[in-house]
Amino acid sequence: MNKSKLAVLLVLCLMLMGVSTVVHAQATEVTLTARTHDQLYLDYFNSRTAEFDKLHPDMKITYDFQVDSQVAQNVLNQLAAGEKIPDLVGIERGSFGGFMKNGAIDKYFVDLTPLIGDRAKDYSPGRWSIYSYKGEIYGIESSLTPSVLYYQPDIYTKAGIEVPKTWEDVLNVAGPKLVANGSAFTFATNDGTWFQMYYNQRGGDIFDKDGNFVMGDDTNKPLAIEVATFVQNAVKAGIFLPVLGGDVWSGATIPTAYQSGKLASTVMPDWWSSCCLKPGVPDMAGKWAMTTMPAWAGGGHATSTWGGTGWSVAKGDNQELAWEFLDFMYLGKESQVQRFQKINMFPVMFDAMTDESVTSVTDPFYGDTKIGQVYADAGKDMVVWYNSEFFGAYNTAAGTDLPALFDGSMTPEDFVNDVVTQTQNAIDFGS
Repeated sequence: MNKSKLAVLLVLCLMLMGVSTVVHAQATEVTLTARTHDQLYLDYFNSRTAEFDKLHPDMKITYDFQVDSQVAQNVLNQLAAGEKIPDLVGIERGSFGGFMKNGAIDKYFVDLTPLIGDRAKDYSPGRWSIYSYKGEIYGIESSLTPSVLYYQPDIYTKAGIEVPKTWEDVLNVAGPKLVANGSAFTFATNDGTWFQMYYNQRGGDIFDKDGNFVMGDDTNKPLAIEVATFVQNAVKAGIFLPVLGGDVWSGATIPTAYQSGKLASTVMPDWWSSCCLKPGVPDMAGKWAMTTMPAWAGGGHATSTWGGTGWSVAKGDNQELAWEFLDFMYLGKESQVQRFQKINMFPVMFDAMTDESVTSVTDPFYGDTKIGQVYADAGKDMVVWYNSEFFGAYNTAAGTDLPALFDGSMTPEDFVNDVVTQTQNAIDFGS
């Protein structure tokens, strides 16, 4: 082959390579979409997108992450209208039941069970069960959400009490002394998931692993009545301070109660610290401490939980990339630790919970309490509870009746009976 022909052939090869490169670049441009109700999760994602990009050097990924306060209902509406939904959807655990109706979670979202594989055993089982449907996993939890006791040591000292270890101690010893000193122990509110936090800790179930409603059976109903009785007695004695509706989440009611000493402590999950307590009373930094919540003398679990957000992957053209992104961000020890360090969402993975980089974390707001160790201690015995498409029916019934339980116009037995009846009616009539 003469030199001129060789030159022409070389030019043609280079041209073909150039065309191939352009086509390839165009084919790998992708927009990854995500929607959820809480900016914190998106802040964490955004903090690590550069790392994820390095794993895909042949792709140009545009990240379209947005907060939608009504994300669950809006996505369900999109599905009903036959519209495209986001690649990743962060579903608050109380809304997950809506996706279980008519098998929507299975029809429109990826079954993550085979993708997670044997790694599932490395994580708290109670955080898989929430986002399971017919035994398969459809969401990955954002946080262990262990409930703990946030308290003001100075008020406890003035009342002459130690941190109570049991709820019976709260009702009979610590609580009355706090009340005599002008303080309530914690708040009570008209939210079914608030009651569930105490009920699950006592060992009670609302639904079983197969989705059956079991709150009214011979095992669970007595526990529900026991917890309802405790709540009513605690409110009557001034140990629990009723704070209803939106006053829990906004406004000055709770921050003012903290600052005035009217509310000495609060039992809430890890997210309460970042969403409400610290932002609500920033000037009280150093005046708070944190420890594990009281347990029930009659049995149950060391702690409980309230809340959580599971991320689900929508079926579609981007499902493989969306899964890779979620896997990278949420699974594995390094990612679990980073998420806690960046947005205070405690690890769900056992090895990450006990890692020194987690347990050694302190917070000056809580007097340099080792908050990581507190959460880790709480996580040793976390409740396992099961979701249902009718969880919303329970939540509505309990939330509606709780004010009557608080003011004594409804007995604990009547409260539980009505919640059971209302929920069962919703199940029977498919509402």
